[in-house]
Amino acid sequence: MNNDKKYDYIIAGMGCAGLSLAIQLKRSSLKFSKVLLIDKDLKNKNDRTWCFWTKEKNNWFDKIVYNRWDKFLFKSSGFEKEIELHPYSYLMIKGIDFYDFCLKEIESDNRFEIITDEIQEINTIDSQAVLKTKNHFLSCDYLFNSAIRTLDKKINHINYVQHFKGWLIETETNSFNVDCPVFMDFTVEQHNDCRFIYIIPFSKTKALVEYTGFSAEKLSDEFYDGALKNYIENTLNISSYKIIETEKGEIPMVESDFTNPFGNRVINIGTAGGSSKPSTGYTFYFIQKNTKNIVAQLENGTKEIITPKRAKRFLLYDKILLHVLDKKEIEAKQVFTTLFQKNKVTNLLAFLNEESSFAQDVAIMNSVSKKHFIKATIKKLTK
Repeated sequence: MNNDKKYDYIIAGMGCAGLSLAIQLKRSSLKFSKVLLIDKDLKNKNDRTWCFWTKEKNNWFDKIVYNRWDKFLFKSSGFEKEIELHPYSYLMIKGIDFYDFCLKEIESDNRFEIITDEIQEINTIDSQAVLKTKNHFLSCDYLFNSAIRTLDKKINHINYVQHFKGWLIETETNSFNVDCPVFMDFTVEQHNDCRFIYIIPFSKTKALVEYTGFSAEKLSDEFYDGALKNYIENTLNISSYKIIETEKGEIPMVESDFTNPFGNRVINIGTAGGSSKPSTGYTFYFIQKNTKNIVAQLENGTKEIITPKRAKRFLLYDKILLHVLDKKEIEAKQVFTTLFQKNKVTNLLAFLNEESSFAQDVAIMNSVSKKHFIKATIKKLTK
């Protein structure tokens, strides 16, 4: 590749956001000559599992949905329920299926080019986005960045992380309900924190069992492994199993903003662009909405792309919940239990997807502890 090569668009980062944007560009009505995707590594490992809920049909990723369910299980002390989700479905996509599908489709189109290299710098110079690596200096009309995150941390902001480690295990006997994943099981020890187990069944003898927490810091491998082993053997009562795969990660749950110091020709996407919901860590669904919005702007011939913004009320709700979780005056598991016990699940899922009406929001807010949430609301509104 020549050091001064010019592209229509460069996509920096080939994770969920970068590949989702590439697929939507490919399938759009846009006229372009060359798009570059760049990352330090090719995506060729099953390093994660995405689960999310939607009532939308005919999505571009439908062919790689590994499974979908019309219910899930919520479990906590004193409350356990298989919850029907209609009109929503709960979907699961394996990371390797996503990567393989996207890369195969991109590589079949000669308008796209892929290179592996370490990104050193991105910027806007003379109305062009530029990207520097050790060996290349590249430019384009717009650069879409998910590779470099710049978080503007404030002292008075609550910045958590959703951290998790999961084992895909296989058992000798039928051990899992293939018709109903476990969305949250709060019966594990909370450690004055927010901890739960998440189970995605692949078959009656195979499932992803994941230990998840919301807190300021992630945990050690030794702790995750001990907690997973204890849950599998003492809660699921599975004595004989083998670990097929392991996945581990962390997702920002932050009150602070991810900023863009790179100029107006660089558009942040994915977590860098605010697609990770601060109160839950859910990201896949918001990436799809935001990349679709960006492609629509390009198709409409906009002179300057605007990074999709979340509604102010949802930003406030997330800050309030983070404040309540951080103060620990009420158990996190009690907050989530109340939400699922006292609300229609369709209202709650719409709320968490940021698609609810204000009337639905009010009903949900009225279901939780007013003492703690009003105090947190006042705190956030008077900051």
